[in-house]
Amino acid sequence: MTFTLQIVTETTPFKGDFVGVNAIGLGGHFGHLLLKMNPKKSSTMEISETFPEILLLSSRTEKGMEQVMDQAKKTKITPEFAGLVNDVFGQEVRNHMYRAYAIVPPKTTDIKFKTQRADGGQRPIWWVFSGMGSQWNGMGAQLMHVPIFRDAIDRCDKVLAPRGLDIKHIITSTDKDIFENILHAFVGITATQIGLVEVLRALELQPEGIVGHSVGELGCAYADNCLTLEQTILAAYARGRASLESTLIKGMMAAIGLGYGDILSRLPKTIDVACRNSDTSCTISGPAADVEEFVAELKAKGIFAKSVNVANIAYHSRYIQPAAPILLKYLKEVIPEKTKRSEKWISSSVPKTDWSSDLATYSSPDYHTNNLLSPVLFEDAIKSIPSNAVCIEIAPHGLLQAILKRALPTKVTNVPLTHRSSPDGVKFLLDAIGQ
Repeated sequence: MTFTLQIVTETTPFKGDFVGVNAIGLGGHFGHLLLKMNPKKSSTMEISETFPEILLLSSRTEKGMEQVMDQAKKTKITPEFAGLVNDVFGQEVRNHMYRAYAIVPPKTTDIKFKTQRADGGQRPIWWVFSGMGSQWNGMGAQLMHVPIFRDAIDRCDKVLAPRGLDIKHIITSTDKDIFENILHAFVGITATQIGLVEVLRALELQPEGIVGHSVGELGCAYADNCLTLEQTILAAYARGRASLESTLIKGMMAAIGLGYGDILSRLPKTIDVACRNSDTSCTISGPAADVEEFVAELKAKGIFAKSVNVANIAYHSRYIQPAAPILLKYLKEVIPEKTKRSEKWISSSVPKTDWSSDLATYSSPDYHTNNLLSPVLFEDAIKSIPSNAVCIEIAPHGLLQAILKRALPTKVTNVPLTHRSSPDGVKFLLDAIGQ
């Protein structure tokens, strides 16, 4: 077989499917690349009208960073161009200490990059799953534009639809009373967390550690591969169903701007500390009238106190005990076999002194029932987060940001994936990915 080699000295139409690119450096480095033509003959497609692109760039020097950004600003941004750039710079490039990203909306001519010099070295990623209080009306409406998220919600819908629940309606509805039904809150929060986990997995942003707050430990079980998607959403359904079917007092929970040590001596005998969030924050739980009176008393003294929407149920207190046998029964149907929890998953429902116990070792019906009954030991759990971690909050709303920023070392980077006040949930999510 004979091949003809043509020396290209002027602009020449390209014919064929492959082209070779060769680079010879002055320092003796050689690079060779064989490229196959894109089946699309030209890249003219504009960015989707509803979904912006994210560009990820890096360079060894500050000047190099400026040059790469300038070139990107001069180029028409198409999905193909964004894909090419992100394939190159989205991976860790050795000694590229300067990083930048930009969110590019449709038909934009003004690309604004956010830049930062990297610290050097791989920083550990931790996932934090929020619990009750992170739900809000329409929390999943914009996220449904993200195909990976939408696919996860579709799978949740197939599980819940036979049980009379429309999860798509629950997470997209603007009905102000939608979460007065506690069952809607549990499945809505959990489904949203499942969808966001799938987005992070697609980006290969796998965690070195995971922590959950209250029902957020169902998200931990899913992230730790202890529960399937179907089991996770059905466990949330079981939690809500047990709450509705139990005979409980009219309860209330409230967030307080005091730590466990400071609130304990002030508490009325009828009220329990439900969540130990940090040394300056806790959540109390008890009879509605008693909690209301105590909240008013604290406010009068200038102490932060705010009720949490829990549909009149005093979770993580002595008053939720009647729900235990019902929840355990339903969870045994959903989780027929217990699964060993990995070391990544830091328990917030079992004291550290009992982490070697059978209860703490496994993700089981007993573990998740205990989660409902026991105080949330979040303050202790997050002490395991390293001082240089990137801490990603996974929830319908970045509820724990204030607590995390105060409780964790200053070098920890806290990144919420969502925020209820954001006018564009997709852009907020892409910004979080860029960070």
